[in-house]
Amino acid sequence: MPLLAQRPTRPAVTILIHNITLIDGNGGTPRPRADVLVRDGKIAALAAPTDSTPTTTIDGTGLFLLPGLTDAHVHLSGNTFPDNAATLKKVLQGGVTAVFDVAGDTRLTSDLARAALSGEIESPTIYYSALFAGPAFMTDPRIAASSIGYVPGEAPWTRAIDASTDIVRAVAEARGTGANAIKLYAALDGATVKRIGDEAKRQNIRLIAHAVTFPAKPSELIAAGVKYLAHAAYMVWEGMPPSTDFTKRAQGDFAGVPADGAVMTRVLQLMKDNDVALNPTLWILAEGPGKSDPSGLRTAWQNLLTRRAQAFGVTIAAGVDSLTTSADPLPMIHKEMELEVTGAGLTPLQAITSATRGAAHAIGVDATRGTVAVGKIADLLIVGADPSANIRNTRDIRYVIKDGKVVFTK
Repeated sequence: MPLLAQRPTRPAVTILIHNITLIDGNGGTPRPRADVLVRDGKIAALAAPTDSTPTTTIDGTGLFLLPGLTDAHVHLSGNTFPDNAATLKKVLQGGVTAVFDVAGDTRLTSDLARAALSGEIESPTIYYSALFAGPAFMTDPRIAASSIGYVPGEAPWTRAIDASTDIVRAVAEARGTGANAIKLYAALDGATVKRIGDEAKRQNIRLIAHAVTFPAKPSELIAAGVKYLAHAAYMVWEGMPPSTDFTKRAQGDFAGVPADGAVMTRVLQLMKDNDVALNPTLWILAEGPGKSDPSGLRTAWQNLLTRRAQAFGVTIAAGVDSLTTSADPLPMIHKEMELEVTGAGLTPLQAITSATRGAAHAIGVDATRGTVAVGKIADLLIVGADPSANIRNTRDIRYVIKDGKVVFTK
């Protein structure tokens, strides 16, 4: 008998979260003594029910409600399905209700996304992207590992792009994998990213990118229609001579191209004007696996650029590039938000917004996720202390609600 046929049908649940302080994800002042009504998996009202429908009530007195967190930069490839399932359950119980996988083997990722949707695994909702890069990048061992069964660069989800590529077909095949976006990675020039961008717009698929694709610079990626630039530190290449050496992406001239200089001011204004989000990934380059900054210059630079992007009104989209580590019991998005506050100088509310509305907007799902609003999917996080006063209070998890159902309680 098929697995799904054995699963019992779970009745719709109506939940009233009563007398709670609401942080809705839009960045505004927390609202005390709020009621949130959840019905049929969605937020039905910001008020108590007016009918006699049987309702489960959560007493929110002294507690704080915010949208479920979204990690807008993860990688699920490289692990087995069971290992990923275990990690995703841990991540869900840690308050993350949506993730965006930004390149890998979409055969695995799409199967995880299907299993999450069907309820076979306990997991955040999974979105994912295909990857386009120049032929020079296709010797990277990660490409071979994520393209087993294909010549590297010929898998529909990991495509080598050059002047001879049929872009219409490449974009169509990327869409056919179920990807929510196409990520531009490396060895792509401005003319090539423009070709990709024009076709991605025609076929209505989102375009995201590393902040520099060697030689294409941030401004060229913005002009091509990219809506999300990853890694704040890579933005430094806007002010550097064009290079095809994509191995140097985190090794820019941070002294010679000041984060508060005219060059970066222009590119931040372009991001604001064109609604392009910044995914800073502060932790991975400051403290995580990408740490190689003995002077601290790069860390200070990426912090300042992130702070300036926030001040400009650029959407900040929190994402870690590493879902979990053995050193932290909670998903690393909590540490990323903390560094946005302690390093980049964002307020706790701004950091929360980056992992809720900002992340959802960056990946194009903010019509249904990212804020606590009537009609949105009821992905909610309830914590025991005020995270607008101390960002570390997002760690004090009391309830996680996914698709209108309580999936974790302490």
